[in-house]
Formats: sequence, C-alpha cells, structure tokens
Amino acid sequence: MQLEGVFTSTIGSFPLDDTIDNRRKCVDDLISVGIDFPAYPQLADMDKQFLDDLLDQDVGLIFENGEYKLSGEDLKDPRSVPGLDILLWTIQYLEKTGMRRKVRIKAPITGPFTLASCIRRGKGIFPFNTAVSNLRLVRQIADIVMICCREASRYAEMIAIDEPILSVIVGSRSIFGYEEDIIRIFNDLREACGERIVGTHICGRISPKLSSILLKTSLDFLSHEFHDTPKNIEVYQPEELRKNEKILSVGCVSASNAHVETVDEILDLMVRFRDYDDCIIFTPDCGFRKLSAQNLSKEEAYTVSIRKLKNMVEAARRFSSLR
Repeated sequence: MQLEGVFTSTIGSFPLDDTIDNRRKCVDDLISVGIDFPAYPQLADMDKQFLDDLLDQDVGLIFENGEYKLSGEDLKDPRSVPGLDILLWTIQYLEKTGMRRKVRIKAPITGPFTLASCIRRGKGIFPFNTAVSNLRLVRQIADIVMICCREASRYAEMIAIDEPILSVIVGSRSIFGYEEDIIRIFNDLREACGERIVGTHICGRISPKLSSILLKTSLDFLSHEFHDTPKNIEVYQPEELRKNEKILSVGCVSASNAHVETVDEILDLMVRFRDYDDCIIFTPDCGFRKLSAQNLSKEEAYTVSIRKLKNMVEAARRFSSLR
C-alpha cells in the first residue's frame, strides 16, 4: 500500500480500564472523530500485553517478585502468537458492525528492544541489568515479534513497532553498540509485515545518531513526539526523508499535559512541516495513558484525549488545504 497526502493516526493507549465496553467506546469514538488510521484500543500496558502472553507458553520467561525474568539462558518460540487478542477483537467488532471495509486499522506491536528491557537479567543499573544488554536475547525476542508482525499483517493496514527504549540506549552514542543490529532487526520485522505500511514509534528525544540509524532502515514511516519535545523538529531534513523514502509521523498534541490544544495551536506546529514531501501523518505525541496522572479521573482523562483528537483532525484538514 502506498500513501500520498495528509493522514491522521493514533499511537495506541487510552486512560481507561481494559473492558469490552471501553474497547467499543474507543473504536466508535476514533471512527466518529475521523482518524484515518486508528490504532486498536491498547488499554492494557503495552509491555505486559505481549510478555504476559509469553508467561503461559513455557518460552523460558517467569514473573517473580514483580519482575519478568529468565528461567534459563535462552527463550524458546511460543506455541501461539502472543499479544494480539485486542487487535483480533477489534477486527471482529468492526466486522459485526459492518465497518470493517471502511476503517483502516493500525496495529501497535511492542518491539524486541523494548520488550527485552522489561526482562530483568542480573544485577546492576537499568538497562544494563536487563535482557536488552544481551544481543542474543534481543534477537530471540525479535524472532517472536516477527511472528506477531506476520499475523498482524493479515488484519491491520498499518503496523507500528513501538520502541521507546531506543531513545534511551542510543543517544550521542549507542551504549551497546547496536547500530547495525537495530537496522537489521527493523528490516527483518519490516519484511515480516509484507505489503503493509510499517514504521516505528519512538518517543522522547531523538538523537542525531538514532535518526541516522532509522533513516537507513527499510521502514516506511518514523513516528516521534514533536509537541512536548520540539528539539526533535531539528532532527530530520525534508531532503533526508525524501532520499531515504521515509514518511514522517508527527506527534502534534501533548499526550501527558491535560491542556486541550486549540486547532490554531496545533496548526501552528503542523505548518512547520509543510515541506516534508508528498505524505505526512499526524498523531498525538504518544499514547494517552499518562493523562490519568494529571489529577483527572480516567473518564475525564479520556474525554480530554478525544477532544485533543477532534482538534487534531480539524487542524490536519486545514493543513491539507494549505499545501
């Protein structure tokens, strides 16, 4: 699938408990708001969503004293595809409501580096005391994530490999020296997704070193936060993205501040990306789960997130007319 034009999407999480009613509410609201590529409602923790599934499959992972740990030296392949129950539920719900052919779903999949960073391994400080410090284990987890990618590509029109840990382990230097391995693993995951639109979401400050690594991958889009981390605006130049055939996915509303940005405020940020080639995707900075920490009830935080999305969609409509 090729993209050309201005699109909107979401990152995944909302500040609601994972219930069937809340899943329905999220899907219905995202469609009503007019999001072009709504992510399935990721109401469970993005790491637990995949790791908890693996706990039951005897892959060599255990949960002890509140931490994921290895029971041996290596991880084995799971018996079934982990972490995609909510995606499959969303597809079934859209089919039952007659909306499946009208909605292009985005599937967030937690990436192997981030999953590895959630698995405790030895002593020391984070992230050196986790599986992300061991490339062999990262590659074993990547093999599992590839299984998820192949299955998700049967249903979702867009797939995002969520890798927030990469902005931590790749700053001015790569603390584990993984540059070529990051490229290789992303390329393998991209290939597993077939003809779908595939990218990565990495929040936080994106260093020049990390951006140069990402530009060398075969991913279709690169998604980052630009509202709360405006320094990221300096990271990519339009000609670099064009040369490397990358679509920029721009986080343009805060995912952690309860202030609802006006349409004009959002548009002011969007217009800074007018020269970024023939396609651009606008999203929130990240998932909205953090809004529940802003002295709001979960319902209030959810209402704020939907108001933000409504204004984002309207701002994107106006941005499109300016190009």
